Amino acid sequence: MYLKEHIVRVENIKMMQALDHANIDHKVIALFLSCEGIALQAHEVSAILNSYDALGTKKITSKKVQAMIEAKQLGENDETLPCPV
Repeated sequence: MYLKEHIVRVENIKMMQALDHANIDHKVIALFLSCEGIALQAHEVSAILNSYDALGTKKITSKKVQAMIEAKQLGENDETLPCPV
């Protein structure tokens, strides 16, 4: 499954969480999202909610975070990389 373009928007995930916390069945949530133009199945809703809940459960050291930030900056400042279309 490709992560749907619309799902990466945090407000959509927050909405799915709110509906889930209200004990609304994932089939109903998927139908609601389909009506909103985001075609999902119930198992995809479950997977997204479980994955999102798992984020932040494990912390990494500040040294690793700093290395990730520096690596991102290196990529942004590298003139040899091709420009994305």
